Amino acid sequence: MGHLRRSLAFAGVAVVAVACSSAGSTSRSASTIPSGGPHSSSPVPSASVGPATAQFALVGTNGLTGPVTTQQITCRRPGLDGPNIFFQGQSGTTGPQVVMFIRAGHADVRVATGSGESLHLRSFEGSGVTGFNAAKGARLDSPLAENTDAASVIGDLGQLTSISGAVDCGNQQPGTANIHVTGESAQGPLDGTLTAVQVSCTRTSTSLFVIAGGMTRIGTTPALRFVTSSEGLVQASVATKASGSFYTVKGPGLVTLTSNGARMEADIPEAVAAGVKPHIIHVAGDATCGSTIQR
Repeated sequence: MGHLRRSLAFAGVAVVAVACSSAGSTSRSASTIPSGGPHSSSPVPSASVGPATAQFALVGTNGLTGPVTTQQITCRRPGLDGPNIFFQGQSGTTGPQVVMFIRAGHADVRVATGSGESLHLRSFEGSGVTGFNAAKGARLDSPLAENTDAASVIGDLGQLTSISGAVDCGNQQPGTANIHVTGESAQGPLDGTLTAVQVSCTRTSTSLFVIAGGMTRIGTTPALRFVTSSEGLVQASVATKASGSFYTVKGPGLVTLTSNGARMEADIPEAVAAGVKPHIIHVAGDATCGSTIQR
């Protein structure tokens, strides 16, 4: 289960990374930072007409100094500490992956290489977030302190010391979903429809991946749930501040893709070690993309 904990730590919830492991996006590269530089006092961006864009620069060791190439931006992303902006990119053009979760007054910044058992991960945080609006954007200019989990394997990843730049959500929309999740999760019984929903999609040359995130409660405890669907695949994650669990199933007839979303119904077993009895949840409903990126 160590690799699952590390995967959840890297992507926030494992399903976020299902369709997002390759490079490419409609967003601008950090190389387009205005001539004033990443520490410019230019105003915080407001939502503009056009796709979401970001311009970030890092200061660190082992190749972690310089611009960040943008791969994916998800605004209005639900989170246990409130709505946030999710960013995925790459240090330079060949460096480690960079993942950020930006919320009011706080940014989690993670760098990683590999995946699964070969995942190397290092985590940092900073408080220098200004002008935050989950639907519009934010500016970062912050020193970073390391908070890497003891279960993470660092490998030869460098250390980050600061980050600067900005993200503009453009005209990105949240999408819609009516997804009901029931059953006994590892965190407790589920029975409800996702609220505060955000739906983002990735279209590849062969399929469409639909990722719907939202909030719910397990008893009185707030919980974050993500459901990813594609042809013959449904995955889900359930997370509270105390723990997280991941569920996956493949097979025909589970998902019907539409031109801009998906309908799904499936019983999904928990991903557990061999010999361990999995919890099983049931997912049913539909989701419509708010934003779609092409891979």
